[in-house]
Amino acid sequence: MNKEILAVAESVSNEKSIPKETIFKLLEISLTSAIKKKYKKKIDIIIKINRNNGEFNTYKRLIVVKKVTNPKKQINIKKAINKNKNIKIGDYIENKIKKIYFDRITTQTAKKIIIKKIIEEKKNINIKKIKKKKWQIITGFIKKIYKNYILIDIGYNTEAKILKKDMIKKEKFKIGKKIKSIIYDIKKKNNNYEILLSRSKKIMLIELLKIEIPEIKKKIIKIKAISRNPGFRSKIAVKSNDKKIDPIGSCVGIKGSRIKWISHELSGEKIDIILWNKNIKKFIKNIISPAKINNIFINKKKKIININVEISKLAQIIGKNGQNIKLSSKLIGWDINILNNKQYKKNKN
Repeated sequence: MNKEILAVAESVSNEKSIPKETIFKLLEISLTSAIKKKYKKKIDIIIKINRNNGEFNTYKRLIVVKKVTNPKKQINIKKAINKNKNIKIGDYIENKIKKIYFDRITTQTAKKIIIKKIIEEKKNINIKKIKKKKWQIITGFIKKIYKNYILIDIGYNTEAKILKKDMIKKEKFKIGKKIKSIIYDIKKKNNNYEILLSRSKKIMLIELLKIEIPEIKKKIIKIKAISRNPGFRSKIAVKSNDKKIDPIGSCVGIKGSRIKWISHELSGEKIDIILWNKNIKKFIKNIISPAKINNIFINKKKKIININVEISKLAQIIGKNGQNIKLSSKLIGWDINILNNKQYKKNKN
C-alpha cells in the first residue's frame, strides 16, 4: 500500500499538474473518509502520510475543551496540559492508534474519493486562475448554442455562458467560432461555478481599446467618457496627457487601422472618437462636429443643453431613430435638445 500511495501521488501530480503536497493532503482526506465509512465509529480519526516512504499512521483526535460533553471526541484542558504544557482550548490532542489496514472494498472507496477530490481541486485551481482574469478580455470557442445563451469553451477545462442580454443583438453565432468576451461574474452554485461573459458592456469596448491602442494602456491617452449602443454605434471622449500626442489620431490609427480592428471585433459597431474638453460648450461642439452650431443655451441647474443648428444638418445630428443624439447625451451626461430657430428662442427665455 505504501508504494501504491507514492505512485498515485507521483502520477496524479504529473498528469493533473497539481502540486504533490496537495495530492498527499487529498490522499489523507480520502483514506480518512474511507476508514470512517468502514468502521462507523463516532470518533475523530485522522491519517498522516509520510511524504518520503508512503507509510501512513492513524490517529485519534480529541479537541481540548473546558468541560467534556462528548468523551469520544473531547478532552479536558487539565488532562491535556499533562500531555502538552503549551496546549490551549480549541487545540487537538492526537493519539496514535493501531494501524488500520485496508481491504479491497475500502481501497476502492478511497480511490473513488481521491478521484473526486482531485477533480474538485483541479476545478478550484482553474477557477482561481479565471478569477484573476475577471474584467479582462478572454478568447474562447463557441461550444453550444441555446435559445437564451451560448456556451463558450474558455480553456482550463471550463465552460462559460454569454446570456442573451450580454450579446450583440445583430450578431450571428456558429459552433467552433472563435469569440472574444469579457468575464464579469463568477457565481458558485452548489459544487459548480457559473461564469458569465459579456460582449455588450462598455468595459468590453474599453478593454479592446487598451489592447489595440498602447497609448491608452500606458495611460498617455485617457478615456474620459463612453456611451454605447452595442453592435451599432459608440462614442468615446478622450484626452491626451502628452501635448505631443494627438488623442484622436492615435486612437483611429493609420488609415483607420486601429479603430477598424475594434469595430470588426464588435460585429461592425461604428466608433466615434471625440476630443474631450472640460468646457461644456467646447465639448458639445466637438461632439456635434462636423455639423456647426448656430446657437447654444446651457441650463447648468437642470443639466440641459439647447442647441440650434442648420435644418440640413438635423438628420445627421439626430441619427437613425435618434440614436446619435441619445449617445451624445449619454456621453456628456446632460440632456441635449436640437431646436429650430423658433423653438430655440422660446426655450432660451
